[in-house]
Amino acid sequence: MKNNQVNLSSVNTIYNYLYQHFVDNRNVTNQEKLEIQKRFSHRPCLWDESSSKFWQPKNAFQVEVPFFGTRRICLTPSHPLAEVYQLLGQKNSPTVVDYLDFIEEIFEQSDRLPLNSEDKICVIQVFQRLEAQLSLEGGSVKNIPILNANNQLFSANKILIPDAHWWGDYIDSIWLLHPQVSAKLAKLAGSFSLFKDIIEIPQNVKPAENNQSNEWCIKWQNTFNSPEFIHGLQRLIFHYYDLESEVDFNWLKTAKVIPASEINVDLVLPDKTQVASSIPGVYYFDADQRIFYLISSDSRYIMLCYLAEIINIQLGNFSLDNLLPLASIIDAQSENVSSILNELRIKSFPSEKIISTDTLSQDFTEHKSSDRQIYWGAF
Repeated sequence: MKNNQVNLSSVNTIYNYLYQHFVDNRNVTNQEKLEIQKRFSHRPCLWDESSSKFWQPKNAFQVEVPFFGTRRICLTPSHPLAEVYQLLGQKNSPTVVDYLDFIEEIFEQSDRLPLNSEDKICVIQVFQRLEAQLSLEGGSVKNIPILNANNQLFSANKILIPDAHWWGDYIDSIWLLHPQVSAKLAKLAGSFSLFKDIIEIPQNVKPAENNQSNEWCIKWQNTFNSPEFIHGLQRLIFHYYDLESEVDFNWLKTAKVIPASEINVDLVLPDKTQVASSIPGVYYFDADQRIFYLISSDSRYIMLCYLAEIINIQLGNFSLDNLLPLASIIDAQSENVSSILNELRIKSFPSEKIISTDTLSQDFTEHKSSDRQIYWGAF
């Protein structure tokens, strides 16, 4: 006890020295004060009477920080000790860096094991505060540890945002984002969307023998093999992106649509890490053979929706947010594609350009009068 009193007395002497020479001294430069902070911010040098321990300045704040649990503390000493603590590096309130340091600390100590209840609650609260603080001061959170549904911290690029509920039952919770962590924050950190970013690798595709499904698929195939459909697709891209597409859609002229009784796929991350194997799929595009496989259904409209989705995926950077016009022209007779887009108020190409249907499709001319023309500048 006596030694402890001597030590505290020595500490107070040091504090007084720092105050006199670095706080209450007009000749001290800001650079010298920064050097003091740099030297002591990671050293336990702030005494707390209530916990009878020294704290690192980076872990002590002037405001209450209950969301950090017992790993951080609020210290509010009186003058002149308060100024000395600030000189040594104590902050008023946490910033983005402090929240990130806390998460990294828990991550390293947890060794990827599920967090205990106290740490889990703290981490969730810190993620919520981190997101709010980012909107105020900015900063990078790329590939920080993110909490998964199994209460483990993993690098953000190993966590999936569960925005495709139909796959939820097939994917282990270690891959999925914790439900109390913001998907927006996870995306900023580099987590992938289960719906948009996951890659399906087919393992087994069995063609269906359903005559009705085959009839629908043949009809849709005939439509998007046509020049009218390809031109309509380019018009959709022009409408939504205000840019005449440079994408080559000529491969659609020989593409096929085949119904399947079974489609099993593996799900992998962009780095090819597998997250699920042999799960039921609903469509698959064989790029080498140019075949669209659709899971057979009694509902024509469900199969049409699947076809619109998988064609939209092939559009890449020109993918459409609204699939209704796309589905409408897939389901139309090729000669009606243009008029349907007009009715849907899809922009035509500029300059009030008049294009003869003779330049679009020889088959189309067999169903029209020889002088019939399409007026592209109508809208």
